[in-house]
Amino acid sequence: MKKSFVEKGKQIYYQLKPQLEEKYVPEDYVTIDVETGDYSVAETSLEAIKKLKKRHPKKIFFLAQVGRVAGMLK
Repeated sequence: MKKSFVEKGKQIYYQLKPQLEEKYVPEDYVTIDVETGDYSVAETSLEAIKKLKKRHPKKIFFLAQVGRVAGMLK
């Protein structure tokens, strides 16, 4: 069975979680391209999305706050 977008996003997030929590504060946001595993981190969700959109303009992203999983954004 093929993993859903959110399940795949969570899997990538949990793989990155230890290094994210070591480097960033819990208030920061991480946006993940679930197809490539590329991600960006910023103080706000909008900043994190904008940073990743520059590299992947037509993608849908998975969004989480460092320390917590949030969901998916287009």
